[in-house]
Amino acid sequence: MKTKNCRICKGKLITIINFKKVALSGKFLIKRQIKNEKKYPLSLAVCKKCKHIQIKNIINPKKLFDHYDWETGISTSNVNLIKNLIVRLNKKIKIDKNSKVFEIASNDGTLLKEIKNRYKSKILGIDPAQNLRKISLKKNVPTIVDYFSCSKAKNIRKKYGSFDFCIARNVIAHTKNPNDIFRGVRNMLNDQGIFVVEVPHLYYIYKDNQYDNVFHEHIGFHSLKSIQDLCKKNFLKIIDVEIINSQGGSLRCFISKQTANIKPVNKVNNFLQKEIRKNLFKMNTWNNFALKINNHRKKLKNFLKKLKQSNYSISAYGASGKGQALLQFCKINKNYIDFIYDKSRFKQGKFTPGTHIKIIDPKFINLYKPNYLLLLSWNISKEIIQQEKRYLNRNGKMIVPFPKPKILTR
Repeated sequence: MKTKNCRICKGKLITIINFKKVALSGKFLIKRQIKNEKKYPLSLAVCKKCKHIQIKNIINPKKLFDHYDWETGISTSNVNLIKNLIVRLNKKIKIDKNSKVFEIASNDGTLLKEIKNRYKSKILGIDPAQNLRKISLKKNVPTIVDYFSCSKAKNIRKKYGSFDFCIARNVIAHTKNPNDIFRGVRNMLNDQGIFVVEVPHLYYIYKDNQYDNVFHEHIGFHSLKSIQDLCKKNFLKIIDVEIINSQGGSLRCFISKQTANIKPVNKVNNFLQKEIRKNLFKMNTWNNFALKINNHRKKLKNFLKKLKQSNYSISAYGASGKGQALLQFCKINKNYIDFIYDKSRFKQGKFTPGTHIKIIDPKFINLYKPNYLLLLSWNISKEIIQQEKRYLNRNGKMIVPFPKPKILTR
């Protein structure tokens, strides 16, 4: 479905760049599915009224999230971010065995399990992925298999009561109607409750040319202003904000009800002013972004082309959604990349969407010994470098694609 109106304010959308038709970045294929693979239009746009950046092409969420091949707990970087968040939450409002914590898009239950283990708190998650529920149950994390919405929130509150904390990490960008999510959370929170939202920050997407964030799962790309707009529309307020080292630079927003007896820190307004000074809400910025994208696509493909012409072997690390977007946008297929290595057992043995490169276990890196590894999961490059020390010590080289292609060696 193509939309003409902003998901936050209903303003008119203006196209920034059209990527034409691409395969769904999270849908990995078995061999017999390759022949009949579907592709869908994808274009990036800006709202003329509120300047929120978003895609125009909305896919039925059941195609994207009913089966999901990303597990939170397999990345040590992600687990460390979760531990950091829990510490920060405990400083905001003390967590104990009486605290009630709800997570939207709880995935495999890693965050809620950590909270339960540390503080014995009451926990509940909601996530639409049927395949992840089994993992959550093994971790003793109660999980509702469904999509979160305002109407669902009313049912949950009726059954479980209100919550001290609601957490939404890397999910607001995935939702067609974020206003409905914010309304739902307002219904779920108790009077002094805290809503935590984590989203990739629009500033870093622009500054570091992270156009690989643009794929059908990611409907919106958020600034603090866009989060504030959502809060104002739904009787909430941002009380604190910080930058975290997630997804190449993310916002972590602490939000309460407007009526809560919690005063926003000065940093919130200072941060909003900084976004304005960075020209995040001017059309020229996003016209320039389209030019930056096209230049980078050419540079990266030529970079790999020269390596292949010199008879170097190239594979990639990380079958992430953003990685699949990048490969498709740059038309980098199995003529350039031999294999993609990924730790997820859900993905191993399958083929990448659109480019049809086989995904295999990272244990084979030191068997096949590629000359170069293109880091598609570049946002956790430190973790990958630490994990693949043996490869680097044997003169293997890694390519980080953003903000411009560069080679990492031992």
